[in-house]
Amino acid sequence: MKLLRLLLTVILVGGVAGCGITMSDYEDAITDGIANLARGKPETALADFEKAIELEPDEATGYLGRANALNTLGRWEDSLNDYERALEIAEGKELANAYANRGRAYALLGEPRKAIADYEKALELDPKIDNPPTFIKRLFSNEPNTDKGIRKYLEALKKQVGSG
Repeated sequence: MKLLRLLLTVILVGGVAGCGITMSDYEDAITDGIANLARGKPETALADFEKAIELEPDEATGYLGRANALNTLGRWEDSLNDYERALEIAEGKELANAYANRGRAYALLGEPRKAIADYEKALELDPKIDNPPTFIKRLFSNEPNTDKGIRKYLEALKKQVGSG
């Protein structure tokens, strides 16, 4: 019986390992970057995303991550280049996230019209982005009505532009 268990364990472990259930160095760097952003370590996250970009320069996620880390560090102007690159190569929900996060950078740079355009594009591409995941909610932590999502912030920006 013990021999049978041992044999089954070897087969299962070998089978799982043989199925390629491992993370690539790129995926590992992305995962580390996201985790470090969540832990409040944007400098470390920045290095993780830079490694990911070095490994896979044609993948949008690395650029989005690095731009988000730059945003968190208050380097909004620097983040715009990475958002631009991500928008050139992104697809699906990544595209909506890129617009939403670039809108955040524009808002913090005092460019509400560009922020509005990006927020509207993000909502057009993914209407559910209005209930953003935790990492996006964190990006809005210093903004009014943070509990109301992107639509509420968009309203506030439009009022600001209308009165200015």
